[in-house]
This record gives sequence, C-alpha cells and structure tokens, in this order.
Amino acid sequence: MIDEQDFLLPNTLSAMAKTFYVKSPKSLKQENWYLKPGSMVTGVKVIAQGEKIRDVQYLIEKYPLPNGELTKATDWYKVRGTAVITDGKIEKIKEIHWYQCENIGKVEYKVKTWGDDNVT
Repeated sequence: MIDEQDFLLPNTLSAMAKTFYVKSPKSLKQENWYLKPGSMVTGVKVIAQGEKIRDVQYLIEKYPLPNGELTKATDWYKVRGTAVITDGKIEKIKEIHWYQCENIGKVEYKVKTWGDDNVT
C-alpha cells in the first residue's frame, strides 16, 4: 500500500496537471533507482484513463481498496511527469510514468526512456 503522506498532493485529480513534491524516496521498477526525496515532479499529465490503460485489469486485481472491494477501471489513470531520479550516487532527470487511483494513490513508477542521460 502506498503512503500518500510521502507526497504533497493536489486536492483533486483534476489538479494533477501541476507538480508535486517528493518527501521520501519512491522506488522505481528499475533496480536501485528511486525518486529523489526533496525534488519536484513537474509536467504531470494524464496520458490514459480507464479501459484505455492496457494493464487496468491487473491494477484492479493487484490494488484493492482498503475495505477489500475492487476498484473500477474508470478509477485508474496512467500519468507521466518529469522527475529527478537517483541511485544514491548519480542523479538524472527523466520522464517517469506511474498509475494512479484516487482511493489507492500512486503506484508502479518506472522510467519511460533511458535514452540521452541528463546528469545533474
């Protein structure tokens, strides 16, 4: 379960198209990399919602609500943004993707492309 206290979040999903502050490190699917605490995720944009998310059935089954009920496909968003990631030694600015559900939070962060490395 994701602890939403690790982020300063906008009040509504419609306010997602802004930025958010990362209070504590969040692991990425890529081993040893995580969102840098104290950084901002910028350029946040919804890129898919509901049935248009290829993995929506997987998300529904893997992330039930706290009361045990399943979420609906329409509750899920696939979102992207730009963030500073680190492995503890190197910092890079990358486009990241994640899934988000209003009652679950943000889950499964991953770097979309590693391509040209921006080292800060």
